[in-house]
Amino acid sequence: MVFRSPASEPVSVVVDPAAPLCTNFIGFGVQWSPYPWFDISEAAWQRVFARLDFMRVPLVRVMDRAYHYCDGYDAQGQPIYAWENNHMKKLYRLLDYCEQHHVQVVIGEWDDPAAPGDRADINDDRLQPYHIECTDPRWSRLVCDFLDHLINEKHYTCLKYYNLINEPNGDWSHCVDFNKWKTAIQNLHAEFQKRGLDRKIQITGPDVTWVKDYNWIDRAVLECGASLGAYDAHEYVASEDLEAGYMERVLAVKREYINRYDPNGSKKPFFMGEIGMNRRGPVAPQGGEDSHPKVYEPIYGVWMTDYCIQAARAGLAGAIAWDLDDAMHIYSDEGTGWPDIHKTLFKKWGFFNSLADEIGHPEDASLRPWYYTWSLMARSFPRGCETLKMSDANLPGVRTLAAKTATGDFSIALVNDSDRPCELRVIIPQWQRGMDFLEYDYSASRQPKDLNGFPASKKIHRAANFASGLKCELDKRSVVILTSIR
Repeated sequence: MVFRSPASEPVSVVVDPAAPLCTNFIGFGVQWSPYPWFDISEAAWQRVFARLDFMRVPLVRVMDRAYHYCDGYDAQGQPIYAWENNHMKKLYRLLDYCEQHHVQVVIGEWDDPAAPGDRADINDDRLQPYHIECTDPRWSRLVCDFLDHLINEKHYTCLKYYNLINEPNGDWSHCVDFNKWKTAIQNLHAEFQKRGLDRKIQITGPDVTWVKDYNWIDRAVLECGASLGAYDAHEYVASEDLEAGYMERVLAVKREYINRYDPNGSKKPFFMGEIGMNRRGPVAPQGGEDSHPKVYEPIYGVWMTDYCIQAARAGLAGAIAWDLDDAMHIYSDEGTGWPDIHKTLFKKWGFFNSLADEIGHPEDASLRPWYYTWSLMARSFPRGCETLKMSDANLPGVRTLAAKTATGDFSIALVNDSDRPCELRVIIPQWQRGMDFLEYDYSASRQPKDLNGFPASKKIHRAANFASGLKCELDKRSVVILTSIR
């Protein structure tokens, strides 16, 4: 049964084109790592590129470690750089794609060079003996030499934001302490200014996770605002909190705090650097404890769309999904079978696994359901659009988002993150334009696709009339996207 108001009419939701939520939108992107543990085949690379092509991915986050480009120091105390090793060649290939396709990049390092984690083989790391912690000026020098190489020698213009430490508030970080992070950021910013890098790339932070520690954002604004050109945070949210609209409320408070207390805050993007759902656990085949059991199920696509909509409604400039491809990261927290690919446990969060053939499960290379909704959100809400305020449906789990582009296109996303179907009437006042809108529908039972497995629209609203309202039916746990973008 479809829910309607007592008058048996669809529930109206109204777009306000004159009320932008964000005017510096950077998009819905993905975490993409340069495959640090295993190489993938040429066919797999091309498949990754094709899937990013369809997504029209606007933004990627690429995190690395200094030992991948620095082999220590020579007798004169100068860094020994390894710009042409296998890992760096994979990084260049990733960045070449971003440069050619105008994809903006958040680049950074997971932790300081002294951090003990994320090394299946400690012998691979020739920087470890130098004990370079986050407050050590030597790290700022390494980072800026790295960026000098990428920006001024390799001429990558796609690098827009630098993320110094992943989740520095977590007990898994080698930092943990805000004052240490602050010193590291100030050291890095000073080095940026000395080299003129601050004119080419901006530092983002604090990159913290878990809502209870979002006070780091407040302190970053008050104590590090002059060093930061953007703000970001992470959150892996419980489904019940997401369905209740909690993320929209808490993120809106932080967006307002940045606007109010950073003198230039309203001009600085605030985005989610990693998002996903919590309640992780092992996933077959070969998924370790740090995986999400629902990535194979349609509900994950509904949840992640709801997350995007809530972040954008809160005024954020975008969100980055964790993550693109299972082949990028392994679970090494409690021992690992690496480098034996048949014994290695992976962090399974992605849209697919590029090592599916190698582990003996070729079916795992197929696109998972949540690629459907994430790719449509990336395409329909492109970088540079204005996200727009919409009235609330006032139905449990039902949320809406609209956007317009500089070329005059419109997109509208509707999510029903509840177990009760509903019908909405989407209204844009004073609408006088005869635009055709594609409709994409996603639910457990409906995911129309083309021959490549990519989302396909099965309905076109010719010369859609939003002045009187366009009716849309939403099944339980479903997404509808309307867009004039071709």
